[in-house]
Amino acid sequence: MIDQKLERKFLKWLHEEYVRRYGYGVRNIDKCTFYLTRRCDSLPEDFYSVDNGVATSKLLHFAEELAAKGLVRFGDTGLDYYFTKEGYQAASQGFWGKTLDSLNKNPGLWAVSAILISIGSLIVSILDLK
Repeated sequence: MIDQKLERKFLKWLHEEYVRRYGYGVRNIDKCTFYLTRRCDSLPEDFYSVDNGVATSKLLHFAEELAAKGLVRFGDTGLDYYFTKEGYQAASQGFWGKTLDSLNKNPGLWAVSAILISIGSLIVSILDLK
């Protein structure tokens, strides 16, 4: 299991690679191959570890985690992986997209927010009458 921050960084890195090679949109999603055998010196420092002078990539671990969540899928060889549409959408979301997605997944927050705003409005109205 990888932490949320590192998973987000990995998704963002994959998205940047995809956009650099194919531009925005999901039309080329099956053409954009990511390889597990990528050289460690071409990866960000968080994506590999060095122990006794030997670099070990964490790409397989990261890709398996994202595949379990349905954000990437492995190719036939097992050495390559691709974005799914859901993975591309998750990686391309900005701050507001993530916020709205979170609120849509937790509708109770909308109700609590509405109640708090109503109570605030009531207090302001009562204070205004005095």
